[in-house]
Amino acid sequence: MSTPLHQIADLLDTTLRIAEIKDAAVAMNGLQVENSGSVNKVALAVDGSQQTLEAAVAAGADLLILHHGLFWCGLRPLTGWWKRKVETCLQGNLAVYSAHLPLDMHPTLGNNACIARELGLQDVKPELDYHGTLIGLSGFYPGTVGELSQRYAAITGAEVTGVMHDESAPAGRIVLCSGGGGEEIYQVQAKGYSTYLTGEENHWVSNAARDMGINILFAGHYATETFGVKAIGKLLEDSFGLPCIFIDHPTGM
Repeated sequence: MSTPLHQIADLLDTTLRIAEIKDAAVAMNGLQVENSGSVNKVALAVDGSQQTLEAAVAAGADLLILHHGLFWCGLRPLTGWWKRKVETCLQGNLAVYSAHLPLDMHPTLGNNACIARELGLQDVKPELDYHGTLIGLSGFYPGTVGELSQRYAAITGAEVTGVMHDESAPAGRIVLCSGGGGEEIYQVQAKGYSTYLTGEENHWVSNAARDMGINILFAGHYATETFGVKAIGKLLEDSFGLPCIFIDHPTGM
């Protein structure tokens, strides 16, 4: 049974507070491409790559929900590889909806909220300012730094890298921020935290962590941002009875 596209977009706009949350202009949060007006199957993915678009069409999806939308490349002529991406959507009757920061920071569906639950963090609170918006979380982890690293690897399915000063030390109250949040380590240090979990590994941030005495654990930009779109899939299954599939296309970063 099909569902009107506008009903899905309205639910996501309201749930994720799309109009209220500031983001980069190229994020273009919300409905980015329309289809014929109805949805029978939803695909979910982290990135709007050509490979992801083709996989969604091949799977019979008529709506693709992304964390990183189509327009990160900015304004450009419809030629070459960019024309091919737009054609894939239009010829495949594939609507595209994207949610970047609104999905990182949502209190239940967001990447950080999902990671916090999977880690078993206690007393979770919003943390880390990004252009006036709190996007990360802090919480208490009841084990050691080494145990936290192992748990982080287990829930993300990724190899965890970074800097650990003492694996046997209690992790205590930690901070986490999915994706490319490495440079927020300066806030982490200023607020007095000693352990920080994020996504994409950063050379300069690793050096800063050594200098500051902070444990920093990287699980990858991609691996830390699969959680939110999967949670959106569950929301749409429950709300509309729509079949949802996750398209896994890791970048290795």
